[in-house]
Amino acid sequence: MKKMAVYILFVAIASVFAEGNSCRITAVRWEGDREAYDESLMQGAVGDPCESWTLLRDRLVRRYEDRGFPGAKLHGALDASGVLTLRLERGSAWVWAPPENLDSSGTKPEVFRRLSGIEEGSAVSVSDLDRSERKLARLGYFEKTAPTKLFRDPARNRLIPAYSMRKANMSRAEGLLTYSSEDNVWEGQVDVSLYNIAGTARDLLLEGFTGDRSRHITGSYKEPWIFGTPWNVVVRGSFDEESDPEPERVAVGEVGITRDIGFEFSLGIFLGISEDSKHSSLELSYISLDRYVLPRKGWRMEGKLDWNMDRPDSLDNFLRAHARTVAYLPLYGNFISRFSGVAGGIFPADASLKRMDLFALGGLDSFKGMQYRMLRSRSYGFSEFAVLWQDGYDLSIEAFYQPGLYRRMNPGHGWAREQDYGFGFTQYRGNWSIHLYYALRNGENYLDGVIGFGLKTLF
Repeated sequence: MKKMAVYILFVAIASVFAEGNSCRITAVRWEGDREAYDESLMQGAVGDPCESWTLLRDRLVRRYEDRGFPGAKLHGALDASGVLTLRLERGSAWVWAPPENLDSSGTKPEVFRRLSGIEEGSAVSVSDLDRSERKLARLGYFEKTAPTKLFRDPARNRLIPAYSMRKANMSRAEGLLTYSSEDNVWEGQVDVSLYNIAGTARDLLLEGFTGDRSRHITGSYKEPWIFGTPWNVVVRGSFDEESDPEPERVAVGEVGITRDIGFEFSLGIFLGISEDSKHSSLELSYISLDRYVLPRKGWRMEGKLDWNMDRPDSLDNFLRAHARTVAYLPLYGNFISRFSGVAGGIFPADASLKRMDLFALGGLDSFKGMQYRMLRSRSYGFSEFAVLWQDGYDLSIEAFYQPGLYRRMNPGHGWAREQDYGFGFTQYRGNWSIHLYYALRNGENYLDGVIGFGLKTLF
């Protein structure tokens, strides 16, 4: 009898469970105001399990939260026949008030408001607030000290986003010294970058390099939001000198305008001139990294088109195209993966070019196993896979592998393969950091690589 009672109880429980799983939404009925999109979206719940409609509810509510209705709610009730009755409460419409900073950011209030990306008077969007926080973190100008709060304007339907962002030491002076044991060559690089000068979002960047066969210096200055518009004016200049295979010098000056589009995209248009040519450039970038120092996740994508023209010794105009993609993906705990893809080419392929027109390869930004600007090429491409171990904002250890190709210069011809690999180490201590890396080219002796030592201070 006991076995029979247990069996009956088990069958009853299984029957109830089966009935629960068999519950399906048979129809959707609305009460009150709604839009055609709302009906179309929620109609997708018909035929699904009864409890699954909440996923579509959250999606619809999020849509209203991003269109100026942060208090939107969607109520639903199911009857025994599976009919889902819905009622939407949008609540009052809200717009953004000027953003405020509750901490000492060292930045002028109107500058901080522009940097946040939140536009006064635009419809409140919960997603925009999250994206604004990530943008401010990527800039590196500030350190977040507390969660962002929302305050209601007592006189109007306006929400005031109140950030807690403290000034961060971001301007830097950095020196990098490399040594190639295979060629017994020492090279040095100095980088001075002044960011957010006097809290005005003005930036001044200078970089210089000297090596066995070449010297290089670049500089740029950004004047933000000219005449109150979203556009920035950027002035750039560079000087290159190489002594091998024959002496050659090129000085280039550029002026252009840039602007942010939304929270992740930026656009730049430049005009440049050198001693014997003119060029125009279009630059696009997308950045969704989670932070400025030692990012753990997100993407960085950059593309540049450079049209060169009016050279007196040649009738050829040519296009330089370059693209770079970097993705950070968390693996487990403190382990991070980094994937990169870089490619560049000059078109048409038969254009008459000088050595300085070609891409300069070698160093941390391209093939790490080569000396800085070791060779020039008409076209190239490589990918990189790296595994990093990061300890917060203080320590990063990585191992990387780079397979790639590049087009040989005369008297060589065709494509050459390149495989670089090695490891790197970065340690932060307050406002100081050191960086070490060792990189090898495929086929080299393990003691014939390039070793680099960098020292950086923030202020």
